[in-house]
Amino acid sequence: MNVALPLAYQDLEPAPVWGAFALLNSTPRPSGQEERLRRVIEQLAQEKGASARSDERGNLCVVLPGRNSSPGAPTVALQAHLDMVCQKRPEVAFNFESDAISPRRDGDKISATGTTLGADNGIGVAYMLALLDGVDSAHPPLELLFTVEEETGLYGAALLDPALVSARRLINLDSEEDDEITIGCAGGAGVALFLPIEREARHENESAYRFTVGGLAGGHSGIQIGEPLGNALKIAGQILDALRESVPALRLSSFDGGTAHNAIPRDCHVAFATPAAQDGALSTAWAHISTAIETKWQDNEPNLVLSLEEAGAVEAPLSAASTETVLGLVRALPHGVQKMSERWAGKVQTSSNMAEIKTEEGEVAFHISNRSFLACDIADMQEHCATLGKNAGARVEMRDGYPGWEPRAHSPLRDQTAAAFANVSGKIPRIEVVHAGLECGLLSEKLPGLDAVSFGPTIRGAHTPEEWVSIASVGRNWAILQELLAALAL
Repeated sequence: MNVALPLAYQDLEPAPVWGAFALLNSTPRPSGQEERLRRVIEQLAQEKGASARSDERGNLCVVLPGRNSSPGAPTVALQAHLDMVCQKRPEVAFNFESDAISPRRDGDKISATGTTLGADNGIGVAYMLALLDGVDSAHPPLELLFTVEEETGLYGAALLDPALVSARRLINLDSEEDDEITIGCAGGAGVALFLPIEREARHENESAYRFTVGGLAGGHSGIQIGEPLGNALKIAGQILDALRESVPALRLSSFDGGTAHNAIPRDCHVAFATPAAQDGALSTAWAHISTAIETKWQDNEPNLVLSLEEAGAVEAPLSAASTETVLGLVRALPHGVQKMSERWAGKVQTSSNMAEIKTEEGEVAFHISNRSFLACDIADMQEHCATLGKNAGARVEMRDGYPGWEPRAHSPLRDQTAAAFANVSGKIPRIEVVHAGLECGLLSEKLPGLDAVSFGPTIRGAHTPEEWVSIASVGRNWAILQELLAALAL
């Protein structure tokens, strides 16, 4: 692959994988804008003499003949998604549509410079590109399936043309614990609420203020929803409730935070107006609530920053009634674990992520993401959020979701994968389900009889600028993948 290897990747093994990942770092790939990367892969396939085909949505399948495989070896599909979550720290100037990711190396960790790294799911893509690049190891006939728009709703898999894939054994490379095999996942769906608001002119005797909730760790709204992580939107709502106890006439001007349905909000910005005569009461109330919140989160969110400043001008404030309605929804909409699984010990069964709030001229938009192993729980959570919205006077949109992936009672591929893990690491892997969305559920619906597993390297902080991948685990999983493919080639 003709791409300059960043300093962070020099001397790393396996070299073909890190070379492929460097190519991904240099090719912008936000959700819905995967075309550039798809063209790069198609060109590479052409250079290697491999056939490639795509469907109308932009999913791409590259077909490789078997290498040192028996004549009867069945075709196996490897699958990863091309897009990445685009998050950056507020102070970082970065354009995900044009700029290259700048990787950093710290011991065993590879991260980016103030942005998401894209190891989710770029390492899986890199494994597949390394195989395409001609790695000299045995494997059965392969279909390398590159899907699109996973991070915004698994739309590529949902609209996959089934004719693109003939294999009925599939290895998904989108897991993030290198000592486990994933055999099932939660499904998900969302709700959007659009609440009409009334604005009134700012009074001459009103002061204007802005405050920010920032520096939170954020995190993956499925995998990390059970961790003690702050939601910037909920914290901002708590602050406003506390301020209004001392200054009841406080009126919102804007409330904005969150950037993605699958990320726990890290930052929130609020503007409001209050009677100038109560500036002192406001200052006292801010000192009290900010100290209380910082104390509450000091262990789990040590980088939390709360800042208040007087603003020269803000948008026309909302009416008192609209302010109360908005804050009532912020208060009532659920966030976090809703139910733990009885079947899978220690696993979250059902959760809700209050993901985004955006203020426009005439409305405030709320976006909530719900997940569960049970479809009925997802429907119940959607209906609960919708009812809260309707009762507040909001227009409701139910966002189409994706199914969960039900574990198979009999899975030869699972057993072969476990054997490959044991042969490489000398340890028996954990067999797990995950409270996050994987495309295997949708692909199982599209491809009847599909036997699927998922595994991947250790990734932490996915969907945040703190994302990192373990160098050693990338090597271990590459060895496991090669061991498994060699076994499937027999």
